[in-house]
Amino acid sequence: MNTPPKLNHPFLAGMLFMIVGRLCFASKSIFIKWAYTFGATPESTLFFRQMIATPLFCIIFLMYRAKLSEKPAKADIVRAGITGLLVFFLSPLLDFIGLHYVSAIVERMLVMSYPIFVMIISFFGKMEKITAADIISVVVVSIGIFFSIGGWNLHELSANIFGAFLVLLSSAVYGLYLVLSGQLVRKVGSIRMNAYGMSLASIAMVLFLIARKGFGYQTELWSFQPPVYFLFFIIAVFTTVVPFLFMLEGIKRIGAVRGSLISMMGPIITIIFGAFFLGERLTWIQWIGCFIVLSMITFSEGRKIKLKLRA
Repeated sequence: MNTPPKLNHPFLAGMLFMIVGRLCFASKSIFIKWAYTFGATPESTLFFRQMIATPLFCIIFLMYRAKLSEKPAKADIVRAGITGLLVFFLSPLLDFIGLHYVSAIVERMLVMSYPIFVMIISFFGKMEKITAADIISVVVVSIGIFFSIGGWNLHELSANIFGAFLVLLSSAVYGLYLVLSGQLVRKVGSIRMNAYGMSLASIAMVLFLIARKGFGYQTELWSFQPPVYFLFFIIAVFTTVVPFLFMLEGIKRIGAVRGSLISMMGPIITIIFGAFFLGERLTWIQWIGCFIVLSMITFSEGRKIKLKLRA
């Protein structure tokens, strides 16, 4: 049974790393929405995020290289790159496009549903046991999602349905990534996974833009106002790379389980930021839906974390 941690300097430093990292990550949707108000497109936002973040992840990989385990097998490297396409290309692409149509608050609630997709994918793909509590979680979260995108308010529902569908699809893709990469992360390591995955995703993003808009896509990428590129830099560095690095260092000091507890504050931060910085307002039925999703996911994940702490 785990004993309570002593409040020593490494533990306090780990807590600080985790909190700051989670604050930065939770602000991602806010900065993306700001970029959209200046005319940025979802594709261009993701493109610059990848182009700026990829070399930084590679630098982090080189910095930690001496401390990493032996180089993984080539097959595992290939698998890391392929699964990286899910988490660094397809999932964020769907999320960024969906965020163009829904509020940052609603987007965060929908993204939170990924544990439900992990459960469903594991059941059908790996035939893992599913309990009555799991089924209740799926039903309750589904009801919460319906309310969060408008419920019976047809005006709100029609305004949010397309964006919500894309964000939920993004969440499902992320859930698929978690299922496929479970053992792979242990073999390859999260630092290598990020460097390999982001590198391949950057190539995929360029090919996607060429396929969709031709080689003239570069003209659009450099046609935005100067503040947009500053926001792109913030999105890439302070809401993507910094959270990864800080949470990596935080987990090293306080452990993954306690780190997960701190990570659960993320949606609350996004709600506060969305209301304060973007002036987002939801209907009462949407707030009820957000509360249902947040409460159910927090309860389910908290129960799992509690069991791990007791182990």
